Amino acid sequence: MPRLPVAKPVAIAAAIAAGGLALVLAAPVLMDGNVWRGRIEAEASALMGRKVTVAGPITLRILPSPAVTLAAVGVENVVALDRVRLGLSLGALLAGRPELSDVSVEGGRAGPVDGLNLRASAVKDSFTVSGNGRLWGKPITLEASGSRPTANETAPLKAALAMPSLESAAGFEGRFGKGGLDGKIEVSLASLARAAGSAQLPDSPLSAQAGLRLTPDEVEVSDLGVILGESTITGSVVASRSGSPALMDVTLRADSFDLDARKTPAAPRPAASQAPATSAAPPPAGTPQPPSAAPAPAASQPFELPPDLAANLDLGIGRLIWRGETVSNIQLNALLDGGRLTLSQASARLPGTGMVKLTGAMTTPEGRPRFEGELKAESRNLPVLRAWLGLGGSPTPAKARLEGKVRLADNRLSLNALTLDLDERRVTGMIGAGMAWPVPVKAELGLPGLALGFDGSWGDGRLAGNASLRAAGFAQAMRTLAPGYRPRGNGELSITGRVEASSGQLAIDEFQARAGEAILGGKATLALEGRPRLTASLSGNAIALDPFLPAEGKDKADEPKPRRRTGYAAPPPPPVIPAALSPDGAWSRTPLDLGWLQALDADLGLEAKSVSLERWRLDQVRAHLGLARGVLDLDRLSGRLLGGELAAAGRMAANAMTLSATLKDADLAQIRPAAGGLRLEKGRMGGEMRLAAAGTSPAALAASLSGNGKVLVADGEVSGFDLAAMDARMRNMENLGSLLGLVQAGLSGGSSRFSSLSGTFTAEKGIVASRDLALVAEGGGATGIATIDLPKDTISSRIAFRLAAPDAPALGLRLEGPLAAPVKAVDINDLQRWLVEKGLGKALNPKGAGENSDAPRKLKAGDALRGLFSAFGKKKAE
Repeated sequence: MPRLPVAKPVAIAAAIAAGGLALVLAAPVLMDGNVWRGRIEAEASALMGRKVTVAGPITLRILPSPAVTLAAVGVENVVALDRVRLGLSLGALLAGRPELSDVSVEGGRAGPVDGLNLRASAVKDSFTVSGNGRLWGKPITLEASGSRPTANETAPLKAALAMPSLESAAGFEGRFGKGGLDGKIEVSLASLARAAGSAQLPDSPLSAQAGLRLTPDEVEVSDLGVILGESTITGSVVASRSGSPALMDVTLRADSFDLDARKTPAAPRPAASQAPATSAAPPPAGTPQPPSAAPAPAASQPFELPPDLAANLDLGIGRLIWRGETVSNIQLNALLDGGRLTLSQASARLPGTGMVKLTGAMTTPEGRPRFEGELKAESRNLPVLRAWLGLGGSPTPAKARLEGKVRLADNRLSLNALTLDLDERRVTGMIGAGMAWPVPVKAELGLPGLALGFDGSWGDGRLAGNASLRAAGFAQAMRTLAPGYRPRGNGELSITGRVEASSGQLAIDEFQARAGEAILGGKATLALEGRPRLTASLSGNAIALDPFLPAEGKDKADEPKPRRRTGYAAPPPPPVIPAALSPDGAWSRTPLDLGWLQALDADLGLEAKSVSLERWRLDQVRAHLGLARGVLDLDRLSGRLLGGELAAAGRMAANAMTLSATLKDADLAQIRPAAGGLRLEKGRMGGEMRLAAAGTSPAALAASLSGNGKVLVADGEVSGFDLAAMDARMRNMENLGSLLGLVQAGLSGGSSRFSSLSGTFTAEKGIVASRDLALVAEGGGATGIATIDLPKDTISSRIAFRLAAPDAPALGLRLEGPLAAPVKAVDINDLQRWLVEKGLGKALNPKGAGENSDAPRKLKAGDALRGLFSAFGKKKAE
């Protein structure tokens, strides 16, 4: 039968009607998208190269426009989308070839971007993408456009990301296709610190560009160029997984970095005051709670170096500015191969003409890192390096060199076979640290004759633990620390304490020190920022200083060589009087070594049972010392000296000294001072003095001594003459034999008790003079004057003894010559006149001899007295 002719519009309408009917009849099947879950996941995984899952329901809508909606879409720990809508072309769907017309994403995250909302649409072979989200908490916008690539051809692609709040943007322009992506990427940041949200990074603009090529098996970043402020970074990154092992090569070079350009973080605002709550409500569910303990360091967490990756790392920085100084030639070269990381070089040039270099290799057996290597470091200007590190700027030691074996094993990092040279001293030993928090730290170090130990921990910028210093003999320890020093004594040295170091400060608590028989305890703090400052409060037992004084008579070969002056320059010494520094003087012209005054500042308090030096002992000692800019101040010194009360203060600088002291009720019987053949056997002494001197040597100080003082001794006894015996003889003077007995009894020895001995003195240019010496004693008294020439070490004094007998003449005594052994001479002028007045001829002639007798001729009084006193080996009387 022939077909009926049908007009074309009618045919089209009929076809549409038939298709619609068929679609309606098939709708129950098509609307259930879950039957396509497996196919969707498989094809999407193949397309993405990663596992894709659809955890939520899949729905299909036909009218008004076909669309598939997927819920809870995830791409293998990279992407998690809340809702994905795929729009389909109705015509293509009816023709049996589904085509996407648009794609939209509503919520979710992709990498660091969360709150993601995207919409993509396609018109023929072109597509556009737009959307927004949040990158690291900052709002962003996304824009992309391009063409659909064919099976064999790539297509253009352009994409842009903007962060308006940070004035930052990134973009890509190139081509993409089935084989990957190839093009140019650009990044622009108004501030690196603001973009990263870290004040530790430079607050400088950043711009970067590089060639980017991505394929399923390779990533290549070429011709990398980064400008950060005034710094430029170049390099390349290549990674390939086409073979086994996978390959990676990273090369980066930077001309300079200025870390001092970092933004200073603003101080946190104080929290608003609130009324104290009567009860604390429990935190809402899901509220993060503070950890109960700090996490362990990353190095203690199990990890393995990938055995199927071969990587080469080559990093270099020409100049790094940090804390006002420059670290230069920073190099890092490492090779990873077969699960072994070889560090061929990690080095840098440091401030203070220094360097540091680390080499070695790391493996990770059973997930535990193990490193064996070698560390070398050197500084030719250590004060500059220490100041840069915030460890103080003391001028000594001046040079340092360090070598050691670095070992990381069993979660413990150690520096073994350590050799540290500080100027001429060498320290050996080991330092170890555990991989826990706080970090356990242990050190065992040694110098010749000295052993140092530390056992503690470090965390939150604080080092704390028990420290010790021990030596079999403090003499050897002192020679190690000061090679030219030879103490008189010796004995075991032991110093222990609880040490805490943080922020440029070292504190020692529970301090205990023993050197021989001397014991000290207390606490101390050493501040290292800027000029070092020591603050200490100490207490001790009976401390004898004699064992610590320099030994006498040491060989010149043992004397220290002159030290080069360092640190703060002292003012020039004042002029000295050449005449006072005669070659015959007993004072040394060698400058005193007071360089230690410049080493640090100090504030020291001391309490001790006693401090003794030779015959002198000060009991119940209380002292406070201050040292600032090379000037030592003895603010106060108190104690009991010879049973009396002593109070003193003084100052010492590199070229000047002052001293003031007051003594009350001291018992002279304990020391029995002597001078010029006379000795004070007992008495209670009091006095005061104020002295000052200028110069850099003992001779100069002696030549410039000035000041004044006074002395009073009560209820005492002096040996060397006997006034009571002289007075008794004077009252019974009859003849020459009586005179001889007077001299023998009074001036040849014996002792005289007195009620008071007093005097004042002044000092000027090293000459100490007293013109009011007075003695009130049994049998008489004495007055006198004395002059001591310290530069010449001589004494010149005149003493007039007056007996208690009525009209008794004065008997003079002169002391002249060296201060240690002056010549004693008797002045008989007053006695001679008195004998003449009393009838010397009668006293000297025998009884009963008349004028016409045969007795010897009458002697002259002067000749008789001269002969008498010359018998005692004295100088002739005047």
